[in-house]
Amino acid sequence: MSYRSTIARQPESIAACLAAAQAEVATLDLEGLASGQIAVTGIGASFAAATVIAGELMRRGRRAVAMRSVDLIDAKDAADAIIALSHRGRSVETVDSLKAQATAAKLAITNDGASPLAQVADRHIRLDNGSDATPSSTGYTGTLAAAAVLAERLCGATATDWQGLPGTVSETLARAQEKMPRLGKLFKDRRAIDCVGACSSFGTADGASLLIREAARIPAAATDTRHYLHGPMEAMDDRTGVVVFGDGREVELARQLNKIGCPALLVTANPDVEDEGLLTVIQVPAQENRIVRGIIDILSAQLLASELSDAAGLTDTKFRYPQTDTKLKPTTAS
Repeated sequence: MSYRSTIARQPESIAACLAAAQAEVATLDLEGLASGQIAVTGIGASFAAATVIAGELMRRGRRAVAMRSVDLIDAKDAADAIIALSHRGRSVETVDSLKAQATAAKLAITNDGASPLAQVADRHIRLDNGSDATPSSTGYTGTLAAAAVLAERLCGATATDWQGLPGTVSETLARAQEKMPRLGKLFKDRRAIDCVGACSSFGTADGASLLIREAARIPAAATDTRHYLHGPMEAMDDRTGVVVFGDGREVELARQLNKIGCPALLVTANPDVEDEGLLTVIQVPAQENRIVRGIIDILSAQLLASELSDAAGLTDTKFRYPQTDTKLKPTTAS
């Protein structure tokens, strides 16, 4: 299935992932995750998702941190509980990180209950995202949807309209798509693209930078908002671009980039900013739940990555650098 088609079917895949997660989380024994420090881990896009999830858990008052799987492998008793993310459950580092943490309560989120990661975890939530492509779209947002359901079980309900979320995703995709012709012109032939956000949005920025690298082969990197102001943005000019996620200091940052001649995309719930010069704004609905906001925000980055991929003649191109030691063999036909 093509990258654009999987982006388009996310309203359906998120609805399916929410239903599956709600049914499974309701029956799980989560006593081991009820207190203490939670490490959320994964590799690649899953680590970006881990940062989003850890940010929401911290907002809800839990001690949580996004931790690299390789650090969990080397550390002893690094956390009281681990939430491990892997779409297919076969990432070597993530599996090894759970094996290394003998005393921690472990929960895996994958699309295969018989996967190596699910087998080394004490608990499992199955993703029902259906087909995915490269880069990941339904796998990434489906993981966030499942984790959002888990966070509510751990921390209590939020004001999230779960039934209406697929519709919100559909509306956001349509709104973002309207801006893609403009962004395609402004972001054409960039030599580098930075992605910027704070707290959970830093995870979204990380996910966005990976999409741009994978889909369009443009050097891209993620930076925390305030850190970006302390030097990193000095490298940006009329040959680069910046994707900014946020509603506060991010608005002024995006305006400053416009003033220095650097094209910028601002994904924001702030209603008081509009397109201007080299600045393009995609409005999204405000969300209390940071994981849900992460689902909504990444949609614009997915579409931008596909736009840049098409412009570079790389539509649905496979990875150039296949690796032989990053995935374990599947344990089932799936």
